[in-house]
Amino acid sequence: MIDVEKLKAQLDLRQLVERDLGKPRFRGRDYVAFKCPLHSEHKGYSLVVYAHHWRCFGKCDAGGDAIAWVQHYHQLTFHEACERLANGDLPQIETLNTVRRAPEPIAQPPDATWQVKARHIIDEACARLWSPEGQRAWGYLIWERGLSEKIIELAQLGYLPGAPTAWREIEGLNVPCGILIPWVVEDAIWGIKVRRAAGEQRYQQVSGGNIRGCLYLADRILPRTPLIITEGEFDALIAWQVGGDFARAAAIGSASHARIDRRWYGALLGVPRVIGCMDADAAGAGAAAQLATLSGAVKCVQVPSGKDLSEFYQQAGENRVKEWLQTVINGEVRS
Repeated sequence: MIDVEKLKAQLDLRQLVERDLGKPRFRGRDYVAFKCPLHSEHKGYSLVVYAHHWRCFGKCDAGGDAIAWVQHYHQLTFHEACERLANGDLPQIETLNTVRRAPEPIAQPPDATWQVKARHIIDEACARLWSPEGQRAWGYLIWERGLSEKIIELAQLGYLPGAPTAWREIEGLNVPCGILIPWVVEDAIWGIKVRRAAGEQRYQQVSGGNIRGCLYLADRILPRTPLIITEGEFDALIAWQVGGDFARAAAIGSASHARIDRRWYGALLGVPRVIGCMDADAAGAGAAAQLATLSGAVKCVQVPSGKDLSEFYQQAGENRVKEWLQTVINGEVRS
């Protein structure tokens, strides 16, 4: 008789799927992503596989454990899949029976000295955005991004004029020229990201920050209010602007930062539903899969059109985005 639970615990599902599908298109710290063969995927890489579970964030919406994978991919019964796994030369989890690592320390913002300097940078950039020299950047935020003046002000967005590759020294810190996006939570400045006007690397940071340990707009989360977590800051600001009367928003900042630090768990506990809305690409699918492991209250979706919430907003308009977010929160849209 096969011990199913023991069998699954000993398997590394990532390597098992890699044997079936070949080299993954995208590899994260603890997951891999492929084109999903279950719905003959041509665009995107929506099949995300962890050590013990897998899920397609695309059309088929399938998922499960190692046995479910063998059943789906090889078209076997449950008993046949168990026998194949039990009798095969299977990739084993190397970390079984190892000593449990101590939990990572709770994330902390940069020291007070850095924050004083960062506050000077933010204040100068805010003043320039609302001055005549910031007119072009202000127009980009209003007309191209669709942000309201109220949201721009609440988010403390700013602008430092200069060429797309230029840097300025302020308070002894090197600051990229462009639109500044401060990461400020409860008056603590965790970092400053800058959106360049052009160039291969559009987003850069002021050194010394700790954006990786932060959750953008975390202090705007409200208990008993649904939360929309996006990949990018502008996406979160759009979600906050559109869903202000029925939902709040936050951002992880990058698909590689999908692991939310436990510092923010307290704020998330009172949230009845969390909607993960990552970018429609391989990295976004991986981030969505990692976010989904946070809690059963998390539901991950992709926008109906465009690569992210901002692009969907630009294509469809505020009313359509609001309607879609409401249906997602009410559970009327499949993940």
